[in-house]
Amino acid sequence: MRNKRCVCVFAVAIGLAIVVLWVQKSNASSSASISHAYTTTSKITDGSIVSIDPRCSNCVQPANTSNGQLLLGIAVANNQSLLAVDPSSQPNSVQIATSGSANVLVSTLNGNVNVGDAISVSPFNGLGMKALPGFQTIGLAETAFSSHSPGATSQRIKGRNGKKTIIHIGFVRVGIAIGSSNGNVSNNTNLTGLQRLAKAITGNTVSTLRVVMGIAIAFIAILALAVSTYASVFGSIISVGRNPLAKYTIFRTLASVIGLAILTASLAGLIIFFLLK
Repeated sequence: MRNKRCVCVFAVAIGLAIVVLWVQKSNASSSASISHAYTTTSKITDGSIVSIDPRCSNCVQPANTSNGQLLLGIAVANNQSLLAVDPSSQPNSVQIATSGSANVLVSTLNGNVNVGDAISVSPFNGLGMKALPGFQTIGLAETAFSSHSPGATSQRIKGRNGKKTIIHIGFVRVGIAIGSSNGNVSNNTNLTGLQRLAKAITGNTVSTLRVVMGIAIAFIAILALAVSTYASVFGSIISVGRNPLAKYTIFRTLASVIGLAILTASLAGLIIFFLLK
């Protein structure tokens, strides 16, 4: 009986670990909600920020600080959106995500990107960066980026003063919400209720999916602990009533089960902590 309870508790722990791995995979492969096909006269790579091209109808161009007022969305592949409107294989057609989440090309031109930072247009075509006050923003970063991030590449650029600087370029996932930075680039205006709740508790801004999965893990852990503890206590009371002489052995078994329950609760709490970190 004791072995069965141990197996049950450890099965719950393994299940929680699998959930975390699934969350990580889901975050890495999250898709935009809707994307639309637009025409372009220039090459636009996936992950580029784009603006409306006023020179022709239904046309887009890479976004930068000069055309940021016409900001539209993010270029994605056809299979990266849940609903691709009018998908086309024409070489001058590109899918633009206007809602949901999408991977965006960013640089460290204005410093490292942290979760919750607003991502704005930059002086470079299609490339985003941590927002500066007054810049048009494409949304809030749901992942972080720095020179140490996987896939980061370095690029040497020349500033206005003629001095060369090295920046790093890579991808972050952004929740699309077009607006303008007012200097408080990590404000709560574009956060969901769950994100605001998580930020109030942990001080960190995380994606809604992570918050939902954290709540699900907590619910599963509490349910498993409640069932396991109730079954152990109930079974122990019945066993003592049937055989009073075995009460010390039963109490030791009960204590070990409670210890495993505490261990499982600690493991679940640790998983939730790293999930919301």
